[in-house]
Amino acid sequence: MSQIYEKSKGFTYKYPENHPIVSLIYLLMLIVASSLVFTLLAFLIGFGLYGPGLLGNLSSLMTGDTTMGLKFLKLFQTLSSIGTFVLPALLLKYIERNRTHYLNFSAPNPKRLMIIALLIMLVSSPFLELTSLINQQMQLPDFLSDMESWMKAKEMEMAQLTEKLLYTSTISGLLFNLFMIAVLPAIGEELVFRGCLQPIFHRWTNNIHAGIWISAILFSAIHIQFYGFIPRMLMGAVFGYMLYWGKSIWLPIIAHFMNNATAVIYTFVLLKQGKSFEEINNEGVPHWSLYIVSAFFLAFFIYRFWKLSKSQNIETNTIQNLS
Repeated sequence: MSQIYEKSKGFTYKYPENHPIVSLIYLLMLIVASSLVFTLLAFLIGFGLYGPGLLGNLSSLMTGDTTMGLKFLKLFQTLSSIGTFVLPALLLKYIERNRTHYLNFSAPNPKRLMIIALLIMLVSSPFLELTSLINQQMQLPDFLSDMESWMKAKEMEMAQLTEKLLYTSTISGLLFNLFMIAVLPAIGEELVFRGCLQPIFHRWTNNIHAGIWISAILFSAIHIQFYGFIPRMLMGAVFGYMLYWGKSIWLPIIAHFMNNATAVIYTFVLLKQGKSFEEINNEGVPHWSLYIVSAFFLAFFIYRFWKLSKSQNIETNTIQNLS
């Protein structure tokens, strides 16, 4: 017999809701299995495209040190996003469709929420840069010096990898980078972290704020960029509140895409102007007043987003109660 559960108000299910730990185990198993399948698929496609020579360059494949390695790295990155994030989230939604609800793909209502989400990402850039500068001043105690050295080495490794993925001088290369770095991560990471993990931790803790911040911390941690941990965590929390207030997974997806696409296009334009990655990364620090302006407008647009979504939710609930 169908039931309606208090924690999933408005949705009817055939079976009792799984414990959050069970849902989390399902998701992790799906991520591991799907990642392995898509890694194998990447190597099979790479072998088909580049021939036996691919196997002779295993050491350079994942670092992009050769032309063949860079092409394979982009192929691997693309398939990895699908296998690690997009597919597992969709499969969890299907597996637990009779027990709980994930991934609200309904269009944002009202549509103005999409515009405000884009504005939030547009004005947040200087403020997030400030938090990044603060994060970079982080120093661990002396007894953790080995860990700090490892973190710095990993940070440099990830930065070099990102530069290789971003480098292109053609429009077709830019479009592929937008797909690989902006479209797929925006969809996949939001489906997993906001669409699946956030409601799982919400159910587990019975606290939406805990669900949002735990998911944001995990979202930042998986990027393995420790000196950018704070801004990425804050951004993940903003995405989480966008979903919670706006009731549509498209809102954090659009905002996430805006953030990544802006970085890809900005880097492409500066590279076309003849600047190096070192020059791009070492651009002058903005005047402190810009940080204040950014923080003010960020707070303003977040407030407007919350106010507009709250008004819409009240109106929707009123209509449902009258019908």
